[in-house]
Amino acid sequence: MQFIRNANLLKNTTNWLFCLFPLSIILGNLAINLNIILFIVFSIIFIIKNQIRLEFNNSIFLFFMFCCILIFSSLANEQSLIKSLSYLRFVIFFYLGFLLSEKIFNIKKIFLTFSIITFILCLDLILQHIASINILGLKNATTGATSFFFDERVAGSFVQNFGFFLVFIIFELLKKKNIFNLFLRSVLISLISIALLVTFQRMPMIIWCFFLIFYGIIYFKSKLLSILISFLFLTLFVFNNDWAKEKTTNSYGAFIANVKTIISQSYNTYKINMDEERLMKLKSNQKDVDQFIKDNGNDDQSIYNYGGHANLYGNALAVWKNNQILGIGYKNFYKKCLELKFTRCSSHPHNYYLDVLTSTGLLGFIILLFFLINIFIKIILSLKITNHENLNINFILIINFFMIFFPLRSSGSFVTTANSAYMILILILLTFQLNKNKRIKF
Repeated sequence: MQFIRNANLLKNTTNWLFCLFPLSIILGNLAINLNIILFIVFSIIFIIKNQIRLEFNNSIFLFFMFCCILIFSSLANEQSLIKSLSYLRFVIFFYLGFLLSEKIFNIKKIFLTFSIITFILCLDLILQHIASINILGLKNATTGATSFFFDERVAGSFVQNFGFFLVFIIFELLKKKNIFNLFLRSVLISLISIALLVTFQRMPMIIWCFFLIFYGIIYFKSKLLSILISFLFLTLFVFNNDWAKEKTTNSYGAFIANVKTIISQSYNTYKINMDEERLMKLKSNQKDVDQFIKDNGNDDQSIYNYGGHANLYGNALAVWKNNQILGIGYKNFYKKCLELKFTRCSSHPHNYYLDVLTSTGLLGFIILLFFLINIFIKIILSLKITNHENLNINFILIINFFMIFFPLRSSGSFVTTANSAYMILILILLTFQLNKNKRIKF
């Protein structure tokens, strides 16, 4: 009771729950869901106690409509009602975060906490790569460093997701123009890139480098030189580490080769899937199946590369073709793929847009596009009227927004707990920052 009566304690606790979301993502889905529940409970108490007026906006409404389509599609496909309804927790999380952000959030504390957690993870990834063991005694995997994520290959995605908060803090703490700060900024930024590299998750590394260069170009007078020098340190690390050099050369060489053919491979898979006679003939001959899988790069070792994804993308298009309007429902891709007897099914298509298209059909896909376009328009408007201090913060969030919804990247499932939590986290912070301009109504 004393906790509820103490307004400042309630406010600070709710803010800290938001600050510690990256830690929850490291700890796993149980911690994420517990964090979301506590955030929702404390937020509701704060609203009631302070008699805060409820407000609604286009973004919340569109995201709610998307969730309704997901639920309706799940019911139509006889999927679990409870599981699909549970996704509404992210709508509530988004709404309460939007409603209370100006009243409870300390943006500098949030950025700093995100950065500290990310920096610790980066150092541990590098330690695990060099010493073959991390601070918890976990051994380095042959497929890349995983740090606190044990055997899950998601550390690279985490660094990509939260690394720009750390980049922002590095430039803020070392903003004075002198040689020492230039050198230190470059070293610290290179540590993030090296940590990402040693996870050997190629797409997060490519996305990271692309947007880091983009960020440097935007602030070419103050940040570009430090970023370019950081890439020099990254290059020196690769060429002075034989194992990293060999792994990087082979891995990214194969990646580039697969990218060049992914569209044709995906379309080839789609055509075969839509031709029942060809599909059955292919599956009747194991050598043909093996050759098809080899041509599409879809074996156990390469399931996470673009060649493997080509087969999944083709499967996704074929699954959607049979369920165009409403899709197949919540986390139903693997079941439908098996029912249609496609080759090499997976739990999701490994691309957000294909995942949404197959799960919610054209209805959900169109609503999501309107949702993204609505936010994009507000971003463009904000760039014209945001003051310089807020603009620096806004760019970090805008970059994260574009990294999430970059259409060409491979990804996990759109509706998984960790991915959805991170997405809503960024959307809450972005709406919070954009709402500081009262001339823009989000």
